[in-house]
Amino acid sequence: MSQPLYPRRPQRRKTQKTRRIALLILVLLIVIAAAATAVLVYRAQHSIIKNDLGLRNVALDQSLLETGGTYYSYQSESEKVVSSVGIDVSTYQGTIDWQAVKNAGVDYVIVRAAYRGYETGRIVPDDLFAQNIEGAAAAGLHVGVYLFSQALSEQEAVEEADYLLELIQGYPVDYPVVYDQEEYTADQARTDGLTGEQATKNALAFCERIYDAGYIPMIYTNNDWAQNMYDMEQLDHYPIWYADYTSSPDLSGGFAMWQYTDEGQVSGVQGPVDLNLLFLPAAS
Repeated sequence: MSQPLYPRRPQRRKTQKTRRIALLILVLLIVIAAAATAVLVYRAQHSIIKNDLGLRNVALDQSLLETGGTYYSYQSESEKVVSSVGIDVSTYQGTIDWQAVKNAGVDYVIVRAAYRGYETGRIVPDDLFAQNIEGAAAAGLHVGVYLFSQALSEQEAVEEADYLLELIQGYPVDYPVVYDQEEYTADQARTDGLTGEQATKNALAFCERIYDAGYIPMIYTNNDWAQNMYDMEQLDHYPIWYADYTSSPDLSGGFAMWQYTDEGQVSGVQGPVDLNLLFLPAAS
């Protein structure tokens, strides 16, 4: 038998090449799967908690903000959100005519329920908490509450949450339960040395406790704390209540409620009062 004109190539080289290609494909698939998993984990960690109101943090389109009426308003078809007007009050507003507030077009109120003393560290109820929450609910307003925190640790933040949960038991709280920790500038405070890392841990501990109890947790902040104290990426899976007294609020990650002035005028409230817009899902 005659020899072939060209000798055959060894099959081993072809097999080795096929194996290399298969290995490269396998490695590529593993990398893609790992990347996809990382994206899903990130989205899970940064997706806002499920809540009965359908709240989420919204980046406002400034062109859709209406500032010319009695109250600001906002509606976005692309974001499918519409604003709702509310106030937040404490003992400083005195006795309130809640029916007049309702008739003035206010939809909800966030009532200060309690606060921790900036010197003593004692948690005490707001003097008018019961009067405000009962009057607002009787007038047909939605009701949320907030606690002014002076927590130094996660343990103290949980203590504040537990105190608040016991205080509001039996009341018709259907709107957010808010953690409000701010810099106290009027005097020296027990939290003067609080770090941003610890402040973030405190907020998370409080909100987790509130959420586990079946309420909607929310975190109050302003630009200073959002920029210099809180790690907002760790907090962005909770609704944010953002205080910014300009007509063009901007916060990375957005916000679910906007406190747009502390000089509002509302029938039934003596003197100035904070005005807020809550961003709710638009009716389909």
